[in-house]
Amino acid sequence: MTTIAPVLALPLSYTPPPKVRIQFRVLREGEVTSGPKFVRLYRSWLTISQVAMAFCTGEGDGRGTNDLTQAYNVDVATLLAQGEWLACGVDDAPPRKTRAVYLTISDSGVLTYNITSGEGSGGGASAEITARVRVDGVLAEREVVFVEKPSNGQFRIAGYGPAQDGESVVELKVTDGLVYAVALDDWGTVFQPNLSVAEGQVIRPTVMLGWLYRVTQSGQLPAVEPAWWDESLQGPQPLGTARAEVVRYYRPQAHGPQPVELI
Repeated sequence: MTTIAPVLALPLSYTPPPKVRIQFRVLREGEVTSGPKFVRLYRSWLTISQVAMAFCTGEGDGRGTNDLTQAYNVDVATLLAQGEWLACGVDDAPPRKTRAVYLTISDSGVLTYNITSGEGSGGGASAEITARVRVDGVLAEREVVFVEKPSNGQFRIAGYGPAQDGESVVELKVTDGLVYAVALDDWGTVFQPNLSVAEGQVIRPTVMLGWLYRVTQSGQLPAVEPAWWDESLQGPQPLGTARAEVVRYYRPQAHGPQPVELI
């Protein structure tokens, strides 16, 4: 006689992927106004018929207030793999307005989306300036924002762009004021347990102490945040199955006023 013993199926251990919580605060020309407003995220103009995520304020299909949309929990890996999202905002209140911008999202938070006609800071004479950024004396690619203080005293954004390979020409719109340059360091992605990371990506500890960690070998971050090291430990170190090296974070640096060339 053959006896078949029952087999007890044990559940496999499962670690949910790290997620961030995203919500939008939607304004019209910088103000909270009545009526529903929508923000839709697409992967590119080529896939405009496929909405990746849709947000709307409380008077639409959302469950928020006049200016806040509903919130979504999104896999961090999905956001990082995409990089830039095409974000289109719509307000159908007369006169109807729409605006499209590219957004990079990596952390939880409430993102302010201003549906504006673009008038105001976009005006002025065309000009250009050479953006040159050095980190520890070496040319490095960083974002640079140019701020103008016109004669009316109201600061405005004259332009912005990356200093590609440490140096590039940035196009501006200027009026009659002085122009100042602000260089921004890479703020990195906050540590998320078990997050898949790629070479070159920058990781930020949950408690910032002035150091960031640039991934030198792709892999997966550990399940528990490690004891972070400082510059006294040089070279790539294990970080889960990945490896990373410590780099200093530099606060935004401002210079100016800077001369610009009208074109």
